[in-house]
Amino acid sequence: MSSAAENLTSDGKVTKRIIKEGLGALPKSKSQVGVYYDAYLVKGNTKFDSSRDRKVPFEFKLEGGQVIKAWEIAVPTMKVGEVAEIVCDYEYGYGAKGRNPLVPPKASLRFEVELLGTWEPAASAKQRLEMAASKKQEGNDLFKKGDVEHALLAYKKGREYIIDLWDCEPEETALCRELVIALQSNVAMCYLKLRQWENSIEVCKKVLDRDPCNVKACFRIGQACIETARYEEGLQFVKLGLQAHPEDTNLIAMEKVINKRINDYDRSSKAVYRKMFS
Repeated sequence: MSSAAENLTSDGKVTKRIIKEGLGALPKSKSQVGVYYDAYLVKGNTKFDSSRDRKVPFEFKLEGGQVIKAWEIAVPTMKVGEVAEIVCDYEYGYGAKGRNPLVPPKASLRFEVELLGTWEPAASAKQRLEMAASKKQEGNDLFKKGDVEHALLAYKKGREYIIDLWDCEPEETALCRELVIALQSNVAMCYLKLRQWENSIEVCKKVLDRDPCNVKACFRIGQACIETARYEEGLQFVKLGLQAHPEDTNLIAMEKVINKRINDYDRSSKAVYRKMFS
């Protein structure tokens, strides 16, 4: 539900109105953030730029001088998942000269901004592992609140911290492997919730590359294959899971479901052929 516009500066020249409440955390000082935005000239309500139309998130560092003043003021007040309308006078936008040819001189601007995620830079293996664990927890919190899309972004960002991490101490190597598998598994879970079956199957197969006996990955491939009528492929992975976990009740139940689907399909196919040649 939309809120009333709030003044973010003492002169009233930057305002923010929440269009959709966020469920995640506020960005920390000097952190990286990712947003979708639509940018408009207030005069004429003319759209002049949109990362959402390009389907490419825009990423920048807070307090890094990479964006206009209005964004430096407004974005730190947003929670992950929040969608807000930001309106600013030219002094907090592109100034008296504007931004030729898109923004004329002294133009007031309006933005609709969605905060997709926030993360902090990490250099050492220890820092990267800590940030990956933090993003995993953030994703879990968002998922429990029903915000699957932003949970997915958090899990993927956590994965980015450590997917290519190799310069580790022996004890860190084991933790890194465990975290990568957990994050990949959670990414696959989100894809299932979003009905992105092919993406879920692809990620689950990557989990199995690292952990060939991962029961969750086998089960989720089975789920996605049922949804896409790829019964033989799904059965193959369910049986793979049962080899390692023969008493897993979920896999046993799924095997029965898939076998029934295969039998039903065979019967219906035979009936069609009989009608064709009768």
